[in-house]
Amino acid sequence: MNGKKRTTTRDIAKACFVSQSAVSMILSGREDIHFAPETIERVKRTAKEMGYEYRGRAKKKKTGTNDTIMIMCPSLATQYYTTLIQFITQEAQEHGLYTLIAYTNRSKEREEYYLNMASDTGFYGIIYTYAPRAVSSLNHLYEKLPLVLINDHNPDLKMELLELDSKKSGRLIAAHLLELGHRDIGYMTTPLSSIEVPRRRRLEGMQEEYERQGLDSSFIHVISGKREEQETITGNKHYDTGYGLTRKYFKKREDILKKKEETNAELENITAFVGTNDFVAIGIMDAITSLGYRIPEDFSVCGFDNTLVASFSGISLTTIDHCIGEKGAYAVSMLRNQRTRMEQKDDKKEKKRPIMRLEYEPQLIIRHSTGKRR
Repeated sequence: MNGKKRTTTRDIAKACFVSQSAVSMILSGREDIHFAPETIERVKRTAKEMGYEYRGRAKKKKTGTNDTIMIMCPSLATQYYTTLIQFITQEAQEHGLYTLIAYTNRSKEREEYYLNMASDTGFYGIIYTYAPRAVSSLNHLYEKLPLVLINDHNPDLKMELLELDSKKSGRLIAAHLLELGHRDIGYMTTPLSSIEVPRRRRLEGMQEEYERQGLDSSFIHVISGKREEQETITGNKHYDTGYGLTRKYFKKREDILKKKEETNAELENITAFVGTNDFVAIGIMDAITSLGYRIPEDFSVCGFDNTLVASFSGISLTTIDHCIGEKGAYAVSMLRNQRTRMEQKDDKKEKKRPIMRLEYEPQLIIRHSTGKRR
């Protein structure tokens, strides 16, 4: 056995009075890092004199590339998304995979940036947790990467889908409130732009249920934010939307009642409010109680998503469950299955791969925030 100690990059660094990382980068031929010519020459000469033999690191899967799932997320201030990310990450770790959170705040430019990154560096796959805006870029990636969408169906996208039929969710909420005797309800939401598919489809579902029961859908009063607020470190834009819009509604209501020339027929007699998600609904609840009203004795309130806070005893929000945990875990399984099929496709030279779509059935969770109209 040869007892001679093998020369290391640390030995060379000490002899050249430079850092060990500098020695490693110089000897590996890194072209993106620049050193003075005399430093490069000294390190290489010393390495040769000390009998150092450079052995490139064996290529391995890199965290952030081909063993990493990119999760496209529009919000980190909403518990629905953070919970979904948690379940995706836990399932990924079970299979030796990593996750990278691509926070976009629904910006198309940010989406494009992350999609270009994924295309250039070869991620394991991409999971979209909301309706994508960069549709053409995603379709371009279809042949290169496994893709899964968790949202309402978009026929323009070539992606596997874990579908949330938000119309069904809206119908369930409307049917519940109508059964309790409510007729005029307020649907409070962040802006209903064309890209916000679930928000619009939840409203459409409520309107459809009203019409199915022979009622005019105009009894559903849309109270919407004017613009999409930016997320902040200290606030939650969804909660703030629900709280602010509710306070404005009751101020308007009070002003109308004070004007004697106005008739009560012109006053929206809302007895129940529906928030476009749980945090909007919780904002509504706090605003109502701050004005001295009781829930559900004076006003009923519903939300969507069944996040953890909705079940807290002080909130006890009636809401719609979308199987957050199951969706997160199954999205990873769908990516893994796609990966396998893509590898088989390469081996067999197949022209197409199938696209799988799975729909989760929403469930109404009735709690203490809703009651019969009085």
